[in-house]
This record gives sequence, C-alpha cells and structure tokens, in this order.
Amino acid sequence: MFATIQRLIDRETKLAIPAANLTPRANLYNLGLTSFDAIRLLVAVERAFNIEFQREMLNRESAASIETIAKAVQAMRQTPAVETRKAA
Repeated sequence: MFATIQRLIDRETKLAIPAANLTPRANLYNLGLTSFDAIRLLVAVERAFNIEFQREMLNRESAASIETIAKAVQAMRQTPAVETRKAA
C-alpha cells in the first residue's frame, strides 16, 4: 500500500523530495503539499484503491502523511458500504 501511495504522491504533487525518500510520518504539507495537491492526491487514492472517502475524512489531516493516507484507506476498506438509494 505504501508503494502505491508513494507513486501517487510523486504523480499528483509537486514535492521537492521523491516520496520514496520520505518516512511514513513525514508531514507532506511541510514539504510543500498544497490544498489543491491534497485534493488531487486523495482523488487519485480513491481511484487506485477503489474506495470513496467519507466527507469527514476529506480534511487536511487525512492527507498529512503517507501513514495518515494509509490509515484512511484502511478505515474505508473496513467500513461497510451504505445503501444510498431511497426505498420505492
């Protein structure tokens, strides 16, 4: 999972350091991650892992590090899908 997240960081952001050189807890915002980059990154993570983040998970903290992104993905994988269709 970490390798996929690192690849997405390199592809979707403009950090000065390659993601492979980052520790899992390195703060991506301190390394130059912008709000726009964070949105692009989280959308790419959703696509790569075939998940959809809950609204409350779409925040600065979720994209702060490789570790927090991985934890968010794991949380979404453990969350049962919610039926959104209304009963007829």
